[in-house]
Amino acid sequence: MYTREILEQPGKFIKNGIPEFGTFKGHPDRLDIRGVKNPYSFHFPKVLSNLRIKSRLSLYFSLGEFIGHINFLDAKVFGFAEVVFWNAKTLKKFVYHSVMGPRKRFVPHDMNTAATGCYRKHRYIRISWDRKAGRISAVFNLKGDSVRPSVNATLTGTFTDSLSSELTSILPSPTMRRCTGKYNAGFNLHGSITIIPKKQPGQTMTDSQGFGFLDINRTYMKVHNEGEFITGIGCYDEKPVLFRIESTSQEAVNPDKYNGNVLFYNGEVTVLPPVVITHPFGIKKNWVIQDTENMIDLSFTPSSDNINKVSIFVLKAEYNTIFGKLEGTLATAGGEKINFKSFDGIAQKYKIRL
Repeated sequence: MYTREILEQPGKFIKNGIPEFGTFKGHPDRLDIRGVKNPYSFHFPKVLSNLRIKSRLSLYFSLGEFIGHINFLDAKVFGFAEVVFWNAKTLKKFVYHSVMGPRKRFVPHDMNTAATGCYRKHRYIRISWDRKAGRISAVFNLKGDSVRPSVNATLTGTFTDSLSSELTSILPSPTMRRCTGKYNAGFNLHGSITIIPKKQPGQTMTDSQGFGFLDINRTYMKVHNEGEFITGIGCYDEKPVLFRIESTSQEAVNPDKYNGNVLFYNGEVTVLPPVVITHPFGIKKNWVIQDTENMIDLSFTPSSDNINKVSIFVLKAEYNTIFGKLEGTLATAGGEKINFKSFDGIAQKYKIRL
């Protein structure tokens, strides 16, 4: 059975310019990877090297009949915010996004008490957390147009109950010279979403229970980057199941020892092996996700996708976000097999050029 050692938090992740690689319990006080000594072949000053660190914060949610994510991208000179979600029954898609101008930081370092948001009049999106209160919350108020309805939502999760889980990873990116910092958390979520079609009464769902999955990523980026993620979120045998599996060009040169794949099952953490993700007939057809340890054997069937292209200054990015259904099995650290059938998932494929 595959395993990785889960260590205690080291305090600082960069010591004397060298990353502290590993998989760590819980959350750090700060998810900060600045200050790596000579992360690139050219010897840039640390200030310039730090500018190559790009950050992403994503909150995935499954609440009532809706599933989707709130995403913030921090590219230093600008930020990008996006809300994408689906009605899982009707497959109706809701997409809202906004580009934000220069700001000191879009994705916070502080993991104890912090907030980030887009505060435009027609695109109010905010995610915040407070460890003392044991709470994470998300709010969005999005103005519609002739095609899209207006939408607002309030979502609240808790870090403190027995079903909550979290894990931190510091990984080579892809060599030991550079690093990626990752934080994941799974938790119960409750709240409601209101959809207000133009010139029609609003449709407010009753306050519902669901699940949330938080993903925060910071990495020293290469010039060309690409990758694929699968995020599953739901219940199996009346127990919460949340997982993140990925395969990227930033993957460590030794992925068996260093990778960020993780499963949260009923409050327990299982570290997962590296995988190969294939889609031989294109990303709109079946995806196959497998490992060599007999822990992961999944297929993902797309139901609805969203394509987003961003081109600002020297940055060019293309994101495909796809809602679909998962079939197959995952194994926990204790050897229990979780069998999926029509399990909700979100797949993403991206390409970024800096």
